[in-house]
Amino acid sequence: MFRSIVLFAALALSAPASAQSTRDFAQVDSRAEAQRVKHPEATSDYADIWADFNNQHGLDERDGCYFMAVGELTQVLEIDESGKVTGYFADKDNGRSRCWRQTYLGVVFPKPPFAPYWHKLVMH
Repeated sequence: MFRSIVLFAALALSAPASAQSTRDFAQVDSRAEAQRVKHPEATSDYADIWADFNNQHGLDERDGCYFMAVGELTQVLEIDESGKVTGYFADKDNGRSRCWRQTYLGVVFPKPPFAPYWHKLVMH
């Protein structure tokens, strides 16, 4: 009986955290789109800032990820209030997505206008 209560309590305490933690590409893609619609100017402005930083540091080309698979790949980066990439999500699991996951996770970009910030990239 005590074991059941402890298990229930542990599950109840973890529910709010897991409800806020999104690990499904479709969900984060939807969040990125909703963010773009709700905050079009802030999202557009930050996309320019993000791209400048990314290009200045050559992040998308640094590890040769473009050549690790063919075809389009959609990625969504979860960026926290400090600008750090804390989550990486892709619509495909292949050499490119695994490579870019390693490239982007942990990178600190300029601070976004709000957090979490969902940065969507479509790579060709």
